[in-house]
Amino acid sequence: MGETISVVIPIYGVEAYLEECLESVVNQTWRDLEILLVDDASPDGCGAICDRYGSEDGRIRVIHKERNGGLAEARNTGMEHATGKYLFFADSDDWLAADTLERLYEGLMKYQADCAVGACVTVLEREDGKQEVRRGKGSRERCESAREAMEHVLLAGSSSCNRLYKREMLEGLCFPENRINEDEPFALQAYERMDRIAFLDCETYFYRKRANSITTSAFSVKMADCVYNSRENLEFVTRKAPELIPAAQYKYCKTLLWCYVNLRKLKKDHRAMELRRQFHKEIRKNRRMALANPYLGVSLKALTLLCQI
Repeated sequence: MGETISVVIPIYGVEAYLEECLESVVNQTWRDLEILLVDDASPDGCGAICDRYGSEDGRIRVIHKERNGGLAEARNTGMEHATGKYLFFADSDDWLAADTLERLYEGLMKYQADCAVGACVTVLEREDGKQEVRRGKGSRERCESAREAMEHVLLAGSSSCNRLYKREMLEGLCFPENRINEDEPFALQAYERMDRIAFLDCETYFYRKRANSITTSAFSVKMADCVYNSRENLEFVTRKAPELIPAAQYKYCKTLLWCYVNLRKLKKDHRAMELRRQFHKEIRKNRRMALANPYLGVSLKALTLLCQI
């Protein structure tokens, strides 16, 4: 199929934003595209919008799911149907710069890398309807080894969007379903398979941060998924990259403490209080690990000690 890039876009409840996302993809300067629109049983008009775009552009394939399975399942469905040599994920309320895929492809070729990552611009949607644009400080263009990129995921987090992957590197890999924060386990395991990951100093992806999105909504019991993911990441690193154990332990301890503190806000929720008791036991159990960790800050170590009382 040549140098085709498969773009996977999971879609649910974003009727107001979907056309802006799709326009940014179909008008890419890189024309050899396979665009997979996964309608995750969206209850609004997203399905009809997908069908309209599919009828107008032969590069688009629309997959309508009969039931809502969540973001991870929708991405996995898109990956199963992708046939391009390269793979790119976009969320359906975000958008791309006009030359995003071309720039990322050039980065792959320049560094002979397995994955290329661009810079992300965060666009905050305020309740008054205005937008606030936040750009990162910027960093030098570089190419990292798998271990360097994995360490970055563990210490600073990661998205699965805004990355152009060689699809062959992702064979058999999938997003953990029925959880949130699914990007980090996926990125960690994907990087472990690779030799070189290129990080480019160019803005390629515009991330819309909505007031009612998963990442900006109030704390809920569901956010305990972050603890389960970080625990599994620690287990994965212990098997595959033991030199990164301190970084993985840091992420696990930090996430455990964060959830423990925030679960107190849900003191009327019996399930939340039971989880808080479980996490308190886990913090006490891992006290020595937390206190010895070189990445964990003084305030979090102090909180660990308080949990021993």
